[in-house]
Amino acid sequence: MKTIILAGGQSRRMGQNKSLMKLNGIRLIDRIIGECLPISEKVILVSNHDLDDIPEEVLIVDDLSQFKGQGPLAGIWTGLTLAKEGACLVVACDMPFISKEIAQQFERVMMEKKVDAVIPIAEGRMHPLFAVYHTRIKDQVYQTLLNGKRSVQSMVSDIQVEFYPMDEHEGILWNMNTMDDYVQAAKMTDRGV
Repeated sequence: MKTIILAGGQSRRMGQNKSLMKLNGIRLIDRIIGECLPISEKVILVSNHDLDDIPEEVLIVDDLSQFKGQGPLAGIWTGLTLAKEGACLVVACDMPFISKEIAQQFERVMMEKKVDAVIPIAEGRMHPLFAVYHTRIKDQVYQTLLNGKRSVQSMVSDIQVEFYPMDEHEGILWNMNTMDDYVQAAKMTDRGV
């Protein structure tokens, strides 16, 4: 499995680059890379920011083509295009508690069910930015972007998806958008979540 890390957002609500914020002295981007590297044959980091001290085995790229800076769906398309083939874990850089074991389970489900994507769902809401997608959907993603749609949800109806119930592991899906979220993440980290 390959991993696509999305770290190109503008972090408007946070007011600073989320991927560089630290929890227990470790940058979010480093936490995520550290969790994903052991299960990934390749890690593709899609970012329009200058990022220092990234492991050399991580490929850092900017959004491809005319969709540069147009949101996570553009980043997913870039990553799937560069990954070329196979299953790809997609993870947003603001999800400090992701689990490589759950990601591997998503990949197993994808292979068993022969679907295009495995997307977790918790409390009735899907979480498409910690999910596994197959590279074969890159043309559908491209067409969605060409049609002027930017949300990942707008593409989901065009592919075969297995929704993975995650209510008991909801903390894994937790993401950081505001300074209040950051304070909460620091508390959760101290509690060992």
